[in-house]
Formats: sequence, C-alpha cells, structure tokens
Amino acid sequence: MNNKTAQICLVLVLVIAGIASFFYFGAAPNMQELKKSVAPAASLYPEAKSVSEKLNFINDKSIDTHLSEVSKEKWALLYFGYTSCPDVCPIDLSKINMTYQMLENQEELQVVFISVDPMRDIGKLDQFASAFNPSFLGLTAHQKELMTISKSLGVYHEVVESQKLAQEDHSNHDSHGDTKTAHYDIDHTSSYLLFNPELKLTALLTSPHEPKAMAKAIDTIIENLR
Repeated sequence: MNNKTAQICLVLVLVIAGIASFFYFGAAPNMQELKKSVAPAASLYPEAKSVSEKLNFINDKSIDTHLSEVSKEKWALLYFGYTSCPDVCPIDLSKINMTYQMLENQEELQVVFISVDPMRDIGKLDQFASAFNPSFLGLTAHQKELMTISKSLGVYHEVVESQKLAQEDHSNHDSHGDTKTAHYDIDHTSSYLLFNPELKLTALLTSPHEPKAMAKAIDTIIENLR
C-alpha cells in the first residue's frame, strides 16, 4: 500500500469514526451532563414521566379541556396558583413572563396557569393569566379531579388551616346560588412544572426562580430534548 492510498484510508477511517461518534454520543444527550448544566434553576427527571392521561382540566366555561388542546404540541410550563393570591402568585407569574421574554425558543413553549381554587376562579382564568402575558392561558378542574391531578404530579395545595371554615361556608352559599366571595388563602407548591410536547413531565423549576437562569435552563432542555 503506497503512502497516498494509506492517507486516503486514514481519512475514511476518521470520517467513519466521526459519524459513529455523532450518532453514539451526539444523537442522545448525556442526561447527567444535561442535568448538571440546567441546575440549580431546573431539576431534570432522569426519565420523563408519562402523565398525559391525568391532564384533564376544564376551561373558563367549565368545558372539559385536556392540556394537549392548549399546548398544541408545544412544551408546556404549568404554574399552580389562584387568582386572589395576595402576593406569591403575581410575583411568580411576573417572573415566568420575564423568563418567557428571554427565551430563544419562545415559540416552542406554552405557559399555563392552573388554578387550585376552582370555586372562586372559574370565569377568571384566562383574564388573570393573560394579564401577565397575552399568550398565557388558564385552566382548572373541579375539586375532586383537581386533587387527583395534583397527586399524580406531586403538586401540593391546601386551604390555610385557620381559614377552612370560610371556604366551607362559601361552598355552602354557592350551592344555594349565593355569589358572596369568602376570604381564604391557599398554600401551594412553589415549583413550576415543565412538560415536553408529548406531555411527559420533564423537569421542575425550583426556587429562587431567577428569570435569566430559568430561561437558559429551559432553552437548554428544549434544544437537547427535542
């Protein structure tokens, strides 16, 4: 074999090795490295959790609405809160809006506000969510279904113990057509839930919720797990 032939063979071997490396290492991202790169803004699940069958909500008109009907094959970021929340929810949704504005992959993400207070919030969902960004949407579920969804997703929410009587009284009035608004607060999960386009739970965005860091983490996840 002469030198020229040997050089050609060497080049071919390197090209083949390069292609093989791409498919072996590049096609499937290294999850451990990806997990490190998005921390601490986001906690990535080692394997996305399939929960699509649990994501049955209702909209402002109390019409059954699966999350897929509003996410429309985009990534979905869910925030659980309530419209009469005095401080935390408006702050969090403002941070989510700032994060959304910084995203390079903004068109691939749908933000959805999920109310944990359907008794007071049905009819206000989209108006409340869109006040923070016109593209944000709102959903909820009737109380029994909401608890099932929350349990499936590991989401916590509960009326403040000292105020439960006000909620119960309000519920009794509602059953008789009284629209009087009771005052009670709800403790709820502070994490934001990120779902891939197949509506598998992929990551949690955890405190302190810095918009710049969250935007970078979401972009990184979307770009590596498309």
